[in-house]
Amino acid sequence: MYNKVLYFISRLPSRIYWKIKNTVLRWRGCDFSEFRDQNISLETGYQYRANQVNIFRRMLRKVDRDYLPFDQMLFFDAGFGKGAMLIEAMKLGIPLVGGVELSESMYEICRKNLKILGWEKENTKLYQDNAATITEQLDEFNLFYMFNPFPESVMKQFIQNIIDSAKRKPRKIFIVYCHSTLHQTLIDAGLNLLYDHQVKIPFKPEGIFYNKIYSL
Repeated sequence: MYNKVLYFISRLPSRIYWKIKNTVLRWRGCDFSEFRDQNISLETGYQYRANQVNIFRRMLRKVDRDYLPFDQMLFFDAGFGKGAMLIEAMKLGIPLVGGVELSESMYEICRKNLKILGWEKENTKLYQDNAATITEQLDEFNLFYMFNPFPESVMKQFIQNIIDSAKRKPRKIFIVYCHSTLHQTLIDAGLNLLYDHQVKIPFKPEGIFYNKIYSL
């Protein structure tokens, strides 16, 4: 019964899901609420809002089923915010989890959340930095995840950094891009579209989130 309740909650729209979950987690001292760091301009990063859990799991299970098993995934979250999807990735049994976050405030909140919930591990490699400038650190990973984290100028450089990483250390790379507002930027960079999943936004008849998987 408990698992059925959790499953039902996870299927709720993202804002409702996180409102319920944040209420529970706040009692433990955690913070996964939406956040806009006023020290960061819209030219380098956007407001933090965690992706809907069921969409995240659907996309990663698609990768696991058709392209790259969970036990071979080396997961990197570009713009991990307060760490919600890092934790979800670890729950799936992914052996190496990491990411980059521009906001120092959210970076510190994420580390606190992981510690409180018991997910702070030695193989969790987190960087407080600009995704446009992070380079050699990417060489350890083969699955990159994004939830509309930054504008086009940063996206172009980040994707180029991944391409350069693949040249330094040849390997098959997959990118999961949820709410893919800059799809064409990835195609222009030479990535291959493998899978396209569309989600209608509740109460917005013409609103659709496009979630995609690419390979390099």
